[in-house]
Amino acid sequence: MRIPYQKEIIQLQFPGISGKQFYKLIKQRVIQWKKFPNPDFSRLDIVYQRISKCNHPISTIDFINSCYIQFQELHSSKNLLSERNQKGLILKIGNRRSSRHYRIYTNQKNNLLRFESEMKGDLIKDFQDLLIASSFDEHQFESKIAYQFFKYSFEIFSSLNQSSHIDWLAARIRPYQYRNAFSSELAIHSDYLNQMDYKLLKEKQHLITLLRLLTYVKKLKYTNKSLTSEFRRYRFPLRDFLNYNNLTPNYYQVKKLKTFFDMVKTNFVIESFSNKHYRMLITIPEVSVYKSEQNILMVEIWIAEKLFNYLHPFLFSDIFQQKLTRQQFQVLFEIIKTYSSIDLRKEFNITQFLDNYPSVLSNQHKRQIKEYFIQYLKVLYQEGKFQDKVLDLSSNKVLPITNLNSSYSQIAVFENIKVQFL
Repeated sequence: MRIPYQKEIIQLQFPGISGKQFYKLIKQRVIQWKKFPNPDFSRLDIVYQRISKCNHPISTIDFINSCYIQFQELHSSKNLLSERNQKGLILKIGNRRSSRHYRIYTNQKNNLLRFESEMKGDLIKDFQDLLIASSFDEHQFESKIAYQFFKYSFEIFSSLNQSSHIDWLAARIRPYQYRNAFSSELAIHSDYLNQMDYKLLKEKQHLITLLRLLTYVKKLKYTNKSLTSEFRRYRFPLRDFLNYNNLTPNYYQVKKLKTFFDMVKTNFVIESFSNKHYRMLITIPEVSVYKSEQNILMVEIWIAEKLFNYLHPFLFSDIFQQKLTRQQFQVLFEIIKTYSSIDLRKEFNITQFLDNYPSVLSNQHKRQIKEYFIQYLKVLYQEGKFQDKVLDLSSNKVLPITNLNSSYSQIAVFENIKVQFL
C-alpha cells in the first residue's frame, strides 16, 4: 500500500503472520481508511495449504517433479523454474513481473504442500475497492478473490496426468461444471462413496435403487414440512416405481422393494457415503408402504430437502435402466464406486476385481468382464466424464482412451471436469 506523505511514497509490506493480522484488523473494521488518502494495493496473495498423509503413494516431491515435467509440455509458453530451499522444493510458474504468478511449495518436515497465487496490477483493482469498503458479505471480497484463485489453479492443473494432490481443487470446482446434454430425468446422481468392499450384491442393488429413487421422485409433486430441518413428503404407487425400474410388478419384485424401503430406514445406504456432513443428515426418517382405499400399494416417504441439493459432483446417464446381467451390474457398480472418489485420478485394477469376484469365473466370463469394463469406460468418455488419455499402470505409458482394449488390466483414467469461468 502506497501512501503519499510529505511528497513521498511510503510502501508498507505485510508478509506472513503480520499480513494475516492486518487482514484480520480490516475485517474487524479497525483500520480507518480515511486516514490513508488514495491507498493503492500493489499485490494480493492467496494460498491453499494441503497436508499430505505420510503413507500417501505419491510424495509431495514426486508431485512437484511430475508437475514440472508435464508443465514443460502443457505450459511451454509460461516461465517455469524449479528451486530448492531449506524447507523443500519450489515450483514457480509465470513471470514474477507479470500480473499473475503461481508457486507450489513443499515442506518435507510436515509433508505440506502450499499452492500460492500472486496477483498484481489491474487484476486487483476491483478487490482493492471491496477490501477498502470492508465488503465481506456473501459473494463479496473473499468469494470473488477465491473464485479467481480456483479459476487460475484449474487452468494450470486440469490437464495433469498426476493429480493426486489437487483433490481439494476438484472438490471445489465440481459443483459448478456444466451438465451433460442428456436429460436430467434420465440421469443418476451419486456423491463421494466410501471405497469399501461391497461384498453382497443386494447391498449394491440397494444403493443404486436409492439413487434411482431420488431421480424418480424429483419429478413428482411433494409437500414440505419443517422438523429439525426441511423435509419433502412424497406419495406414489409402488407399482409406478417398479415400472420406472423396468421391473414386473409381481409378488417377488414387490417384496424386494419392501425390503429396500426397510433397509433405507436403517440408513445402511447412507453409510456408504464418505462425507461426514452428508452422513449426519437425517435423510429419510420415515417410510411406509400401505394399501390405499382403492387397494393400491402406496409408498409414503420423507426425504431431507438438503439431500437433493447435495448430490452435485457426479451425474451419470442411467445405464441401470437397461436389463443388466449380474456381471454387467457388478462391473458398472465398480466403475461408479471408483469414479465417485475425490481424486481426479481413477485407478481400475481389473485383475484384482476378477480375483475378488464373489463366484468362480470361467476364462470366457473373465474375458467378457474385461470387455464390459472397457465398454462402460468408453461410454463415460463419450459422455465427457473422462479425459482422452489413459495411463497403463503396468508399463506407465499413456495411450488414447479410444485405443483401450481388454488386454489392459491395470489402468488409470482421469476425470474430465468441464467448467466455463466468467
